[in-house]
Amino acid sequence: MQKVKSTVVAILVAAALLAPAPLHSQDLTLLDSRLIEAIKQEVSGDAAYEHIRHNTAYHRPRGGSDGLMEVARYYERMAREYGLTDVRLIKQDYATPPWNAVSAELWLETDGRMERLAAHLQTPLRLADYSSPADVTTQLVDVGTGTEPEDYAGRDVAGRVVLAYGPLALVHRQAVLERGAAGIVWYPSPLAERNIAYPDQIPWSRVPFVGPQGEAPRGFAFILTLREGTQLRARMAAADRPLRVRAHVDAAFDSADGEEPWQVMVEAYIRGTEPGIGQDIILTGHMQEEKFSANDDASGTASILEVGRALTRLIEEGRLPRPRRDIRFWWVTEISSQRQYFADNPQAHRSMWVNINHDMVGANQAQDVMRVQNITRLPASRFHFFNDVVESVTEYMIATNNAELAQQQAGSGWLYPKPHVAVLGTRHRYNAKMVFFHTNSDHMPFIEAPIGVPGVSFTNWPDLYIHTSDDDLWNVDRTQLGRNAVSAALMAYIMASADDDAAALLAAETAGRGAGRMAENLRLALSLMAGAGADGARSAAYQHAVDQVKYAAWRERQAAQSLAQIGAGATKWVQPLLERVNEREAHAMGEVESKYRLLAGAAAPERRLTADEERLAAVRPTLVAGPREFLTGRGRVAGVEGLHHLMGMEILSLVDGQRTGLDIFHLVAAQAREAGAYYYGIVSAEAAYRYLSNLVEAELVRLGPAS
Repeated sequence: MQKVKSTVVAILVAAALLAPAPLHSQDLTLLDSRLIEAIKQEVSGDAAYEHIRHNTAYHRPRGGSDGLMEVARYYERMAREYGLTDVRLIKQDYATPPWNAVSAELWLETDGRMERLAAHLQTPLRLADYSSPADVTTQLVDVGTGTEPEDYAGRDVAGRVVLAYGPLALVHRQAVLERGAAGIVWYPSPLAERNIAYPDQIPWSRVPFVGPQGEAPRGFAFILTLREGTQLRARMAAADRPLRVRAHVDAAFDSADGEEPWQVMVEAYIRGTEPGIGQDIILTGHMQEEKFSANDDASGTASILEVGRALTRLIEEGRLPRPRRDIRFWWVTEISSQRQYFADNPQAHRSMWVNINHDMVGANQAQDVMRVQNITRLPASRFHFFNDVVESVTEYMIATNNAELAQQQAGSGWLYPKPHVAVLGTRHRYNAKMVFFHTNSDHMPFIEAPIGVPGVSFTNWPDLYIHTSDDDLWNVDRTQLGRNAVSAALMAYIMASADDDAAALLAAETAGRGAGRMAENLRLALSLMAGAGADGARSAAYQHAVDQVKYAAWRERQAAQSLAQIGAGATKWVQPLLERVNEREAHAMGEVESKYRLLAGAAAPERRLTADEERLAAVRPTLVAGPREFLTGRGRVAGVEGLHHLMGMEILSLVDGQRTGLDIFHLVAAQAREAGAYYYGIVSAEAAYRYLSNLVEAELVRLGPAS
């Protein structure tokens, strides 16, 4: 009876995928069209922009700065004002003391008069963060890059100020810590293409808070543009006597409240009808950065606040049913807030279902044609049907905010089929795409071990304005800001509302997209063999092709099994999807073996393990640390040369006490091949074993016998 039922369900899923219904990417089938329109009408990029306007007034570096606290209190206040519930500001431990600058000026003495070169009054970016107090008038010494001992040969810099353009931390070590210079006047390297293209940017910089031997902070650095720096260097070379500067810095490692070192985050909720379900949807954006930082990441924090406001209003007014699950909003100190939160609350992640992160979501794409709104897929280790929700919403937003000739010929009306355009924003297209996963933003603490919550990130990249004076309000487009907020709102609401009735649509989405992913990996597998030359290379390519097919099937099983998390009524869709994955895997393996016979004129070879693979096959890694231990232990993990750090992260994420080291290696190597060597590099068995050994050395993992 169960077999008959599974077959019927499988037929229904197949029918949903194959029926010639008038569905296309301009339709988002995962949510009722009336609810989609309600969300799109309410979410406003113009409204979100006003929060960015507020936040760009503050310099807000890490370490408990007064500006960071002002922004945190703003989000706390606005979340309450907009009707979000259980709002709280959370102060957390942090290693770096608060640093705040009151004033700073750099003057050049020329012919009996004073010429101001830089001032905190112009912008806080003129003074490197963590600069120490100073009031000196002394000689300026040009040391070139200032990073090597030979740059100082024949130059006495003790008590003087150096002009340099090498990496600031290295200059600080050579000039201030090792040779007693009072401070640094720094400018961007004239050898870097980006700097040449933007000669008037003021980069955001910092001097090291702690010296190489744990020394207390000392020294200061003023920041010039490339144009200013090269002009000053030319003046020094042409002068008939040494130039002198006066540097005044009024800064201190303290905060207005005088408390111990801290960092801060703000939390708020939209409560669901079933809060006990323990599947919160978490939206994140980070508050700390330099003054301006309009796109990175004032745009992200403003965006998720607008999502919270819009959904709350729609729910309170009855235009949107209250979802089943809680939607939680986190405004954080980037990455470190989440890690500290999980360390302080080691079981908290068990009530979290998925994470949607917004980091750089307001980029005016006309300012630089390179700019693209990237939305990450889930890493293979955290694969989930949530990935298909994200892709579906993204494709919908792209299709409805772009123009094609055929659409115009069909009489679709305005430039875009279903535009979302801000009143004061541009009419630009939505230049966005899905990309393989990356980290270095606020979704990382969710997807990394030992937390393991599926998380995605919206991140504009590449970006030539990030962490400079150019990341200002003019850099932000209200239209793109609104589109990304709509996307996050739709993703969050679909996940928060998912129930037994929605499971059929979600299963169809996962089945269809999963079939495409498996087909793409089959193409890659066949191409690997076709591109191999000699017999030995072809044999190795065959093994890689086999691993590629198995990897793709394993990932789709995870997606299918995750549907059961929706509820008991959704479990009926899981087994049919698993059966289809098994069938596709068997078919793909047959294709691989047939292709090998055609190429080699012989049956496929047996797998023979290398010495490194045998070492991996002999061990079964297990996590031996939790969130508290990982807070500090993660920093002890040494990287492995030639192994992409994201693939190292995946090796750790796949440690579950069940897989052998060889199982983990095969999955990670296949994931790297799928993305391409230019993306994740090539993962070798030797590198995988070394990384596992480094995890053991950091006391985070134990390698038990595979038997």
